Amino acid sequence: MIRAIERAFAIFEAFDPEHTMLTLQEIGKRIGLSKATTYRLVNCLHDLGYLVRLEDNRYCLSLKLTRLSGLVRSTIGIREIARPIMLDLVKKSGETVTLNTVANNQRLCIEVFDTPAPLMRIVRQGEQSPLLHGATGKILLAYLSKAELDQIFRETPANKRPNRAALDKQLAQYRKQGYAHTTSERVQGVAAVSVPVRNINGQVFYCISITGPAIRVDQHIDKFIALLLNASKAVSGQMGAPMDAIEDTSQKANKKPASRKRAVG
Repeated sequence: MIRAIERAFAIFEAFDPEHTMLTLQEIGKRIGLSKATTYRLVNCLHDLGYLVRLEDNRYCLSLKLTRLSGLVRSTIGIREIARPIMLDLVKKSGETVTLNTVANNQRLCIEVFDTPAPLMRIVRQGEQSPLLHGATGKILLAYLSKAELDQIFRETPANKRPNRAALDKQLAQYRKQGYAHTTSERVQGVAAVSVPVRNINGQVFYCISITGPAIRVDQHIDKFIALLLNASKAVSGQMGAPMDAIEDTSQKANKKPASRKRAVG
């Protein structure tokens, strides 16, 4: 039954702004199901009123989904979605977990759950800090436009700017692997791992980070990366991110991290 539900939702995900009307064959191809299985599921969704069969035998989503979408709480936001997942991260990692965004060209911490371990607080809710240093700032930078990155770079004092070519290469690597990991870049002796969170359009405006003493974080780095990638998948999914973006995160979460060189400031 659970598998059938997953497949039914996969059919919904097959439709997007570029594919608003699809044939049975196109639906099956986009979600990787046989023609017979696709036929049964599509007919069921049609009978329930969630799909409309057009005159040319193509299908489209029905207005019933629009009615249901209107029931979604207009006030629900990233914090409400992320909080339970962040709390679970704290329990599993034992370290501080933060939710961050970009505001006024700086990194802004909008939610924090502190480590239960005996350690002074590293990050405070509402705290702003430069984007050019540390895993949290850099994972946000990695998804900004070139124009936005150029502006931030120009507005940063010359003595606090990293090498631009090296930075661009580093940000490209973070986008490719789906996470950032740095040690002692922002605060000496502190390590951080950060992952992006995607919205309904696949854009990245937020990130979730695990931060703690390097002596603790770095010895569990593979575990923390896996935890964060799964958290990114979960929060992005609840934010309505496109299936291909979520599946990409899932593949990275299930892939054993390769050996890494830590970024040390």
